[in-house]
Amino acid sequence: MPRIDLLTYPDVAFSTLATAADTLGVANALASMQARKRADAAKTPVFGWRLIARDPSRWQAAAETLACPCDALPEDDTQLGDALIVPPLHFDHIGTLEQRLALLEVERATIRRYLDAGRLVASSFTGVAMLADVLPAGQRLTVTWLIAGWVQGYFPHLKAAPAQAIVSSGNVITARAMEHGVALMHRVVARLADARLARTLGNTVLDHPSRGEAIGIWLRSKPAIRDSVVLRARRYLQQHLHEPFDLGRLAAVASTSERTLLRHFTKTVGMSPLQLLHRLRVERACHLLEVSTLSLTTIAEQCGYQDMSAFRRLIRRHTGRPPGEHRRAHSVRAELRN
Repeated sequence: MPRIDLLTYPDVAFSTLATAADTLGVANALASMQARKRADAAKTPVFGWRLIARDPSRWQAAAETLACPCDALPEDDTQLGDALIVPPLHFDHIGTLEQRLALLEVERATIRRYLDAGRLVASSFTGVAMLADVLPAGQRLTVTWLIAGWVQGYFPHLKAAPAQAIVSSGNVITARAMEHGVALMHRVVARLADARLARTLGNTVLDHPSRGEAIGIWLRSKPAIRDSVVLRARRYLQQHLHEPFDLGRLAAVASTSERTLLRHFTKTVGMSPLQLLHRLRVERACHLLEVSTLSLTTIAEQCGYQDMSAFRRLIRRHTGRPPGEHRRAHSVRAELRN
């Protein structure tokens, strides 16, 4: 089990450590889905994490919040984790930064220990300043504009690439801004876990503008339903997707006649109850394709389709892709099985 060490010290931007722990927790949750499907999969979490600090007693409450232990800074290589996360530090001007770096000499020596041992080291935003004087000549890194001039002036042997949001170079990963914290941890997971888990984590926690735009268009196209007759009918359809369509039964549930129900649907929803049922079934099927490891046949049956050809046509019509391709493109859970 890879262990991630979260370095902490006075004036640290603690939210970045919480982001790191949360991202690792999501990775473990996704990996546990794989463990349920594979008898040979490990039952323990994929990642463990801990705080490390010069004075562990000071950070015990923080460690409880992050659901992890807090240990002293490692004294030899056998105590090192597989990766070290170096968070940003707060300062109001370069003079303050230099004063605080001088007070963090022990922590910077710890960073050097991880680097010398070949461990992965990742840092974002102003945390890169903690790495600057311990990185080897020629090391590529990105840097925030706040300290770009300072890095260039005092560490000309480093190859700063401030135009890049995230830079991976050797066993060092740097991110330009605090907002890139999740993406930074995704890179860490990609280095230490298998590619499938990393891909699924990215599909889950990273922003995908094109997919968000598509969902937004779909949501805007959904009618605002206020009619109680239609609401009762729709709720029934959602709860009985797998059952054959019965207009008479649906009208009875909605406490109205079949003719009145059809009129309400045409006016409020813009489609018939049967058309809405097909849409709800396809939406449910797409959801199951993305988050479950159920077979296509099982998903079709749970959504009320016995004819697999018809099921495949409906999915393609709704998503533009056949079911298998949609699963591969948007899977959160199922790709862990493959």
